[in-house]
Order: sequence, then structure tokens, then C-alpha cells
Amino acid sequence: MTTIWDAIKSIYGSLTDEEPVPPLHVGEVMSLWMLLTIYEEGQIIYKVALNTTTDPELKHAVENAVKESMEDIKMIKDFMIKEGVPLPSVLQAKPDSKSDDIPQGAKFTDEELANLIVGKVTTCIALCGQAVSQSLRTDVSLILLKSMGRLIQYSAPYRSMMRKRGWIKTPPYYYPPGGRST
Repeated sequence: MTTIWDAIKSIYGSLTDEEPVPPLHVGEVMSLWMLLTIYEEGQIIYKVALNTTTDPELKHAVENAVKESMEDIKMIKDFMIKEGVPLPSVLQAKPDSKSDDIPQGAKFTDEELANLIVGKVTTCIALCGQAVSQSLRTDVSLILLKSMGRLIQYSAPYRSMMRKRGWIKTPPYYYPPGGRST
């Protein structure tokens, strides 16, 4: 059985060996293209969140998301440009506004914003994991793993923040037959 160290050694070896790098396959291109699209759309959601939230902890978490995702956007864009992959079109950025200027029915609540962001981050983590499993090129896998690691790190504070505020969505508990009942 291969140890984790053997796997790491193999990954680094494939980055430094003399074999020619194969072209990207359609799955790798699609995964990177989708991830870049989701990250760039995320910037719009983050801007909406910053324009509407009054919760300092949520605002801080969103500001971190902006910074982290901009690093991933740059990393993926640079790689795609280097590989000759056309970039997805970018939606128009939202202007700055103040929460008090937006009518209550026209803006997301802090709970809605937190759940929307966590849902998007969770989707990206799953996409990265699936894409890594399908990628043949080590450089693509490393980009995806780096992005996935940032997403996991960024999402960590949301759980306690959302639980503390009663915002976390929990599916019903499962009790096996004959087990504890409610």
C-alpha cells in the first residue's frame, strides 16, 4: 500500500520529470472554467453582502472571502491564459452602497447572505474535489487543491458564527429503527 509520503513524492516527481506535459483535457478545462466563473460571480455576491450587512463578524468574513477568492481568480486566470484557454465573460461589478439606502424587502438578510455564501463555498469545495479526481495533470491538480484548501480555511469561521446566531441549516436528525426517538 502506498503511504502519503510516497504519494507526495510522486506528485513532486511528476512536476520535475522530463516527460512532456500533455495538453489539458476537456474535463480539466471545464472544471477550471466553471470554478473561475463561480469565483468571479462570487465577487458580485460578496459586494452585495458588503453593501447590505450590518453584522461586523459577517462583514469581516466576507472581506476575507474577497481577498482569498481574488488570489484564486488570478491563479486560475493566469494558468488558463498560459494554456490558451478562453476566459469566461465577467458580469458587471456592483457599485458601493449603504445598507440603510436599500429598502428592507429589496436586500438579503444577514442570515440569507451567510447561507448563500456558505452554499457557494460548499459547491466550490465539491467541484474542486471532483475535478482533482478527474485531472491527469499534476499542475492542474495542485491549483485545484490549493484553491480547495483556501476554501476550507475560509469557510471554517462560518460554522460557529452561523450556529451562534441560529442561521445554520440542519437537516433532520436520523435515528435508526429501534434507536432513540424524539
